[in-house]
Amino acid sequence: MKTETAPPFVESHSPRATGRPRDEGVHRAILDAAYAILVEVGLKHFSIDAVAAKANVARTTIYRRWPDKMQLMNESFLRAFEPTLEFSSTHSPRDDFRALVISLARTLNGPNGRIAASVVAQAQSDPKTQEMFLKNFSEPLRKHSTALLQAGIDKKEFREDLNIARILDAAVGAVYFRLLFGQSTGPAWAHQLVDTLLEGCYRKDGQ
Repeated sequence: MKTETAPPFVESHSPRATGRPRDEGVHRAILDAAYAILVEVGLKHFSIDAVAAKANVARTTIYRRWPDKMQLMNESFLRAFEPTLEFSSTHSPRDDFRALVISLARTLNGPNGRIAASVVAQAQSDPKTQEMFLKNFSEPLRKHSTALLQAGIDKKEFREDLNIARILDAAVGAVYFRLLFGQSTGPAWAHQLVDTLLEGCYRKDGQ
């Protein structure tokens, strides 16, 4: 039996305004416009002015919801990215981990990957971008992945001396390397990656 677990990301990243309730249609239009611009030009050329023009709203309408462009970028990206990941809980942590890694590679093999690559690139020289990416994307995803691998250890599906941090470093490092150099993270590569990772997870007695 397969059940969906709660996604690890924060539900909403924009502050709730006080007073008059916000117009959800306008809110969605801004997020859609922000995501479209991110796909088109990446983070480096992303701006509130461009989003306001594309969403046909005033700059002040955006700033009432997001205090700066980084928070708007963050929410628009996660809103599009999160539903594509497979967070499930079955009898097999191995299958759950495989599904998660493959879904991560699949969704990054397209527009979301181009956005993530631009964010990772900017994070190398921008501490604020780095902090945002780690806090809102990398660390929650890593926490969920750690729980999957630990479940495999607890159920004796994985080796007891498994170094979870190194397995995740290998997974994330492989994906980010290909993103930054414009290489595919398509199905064939993703399955090979998971096979390699899982080979290091299995118990030494072959079980």
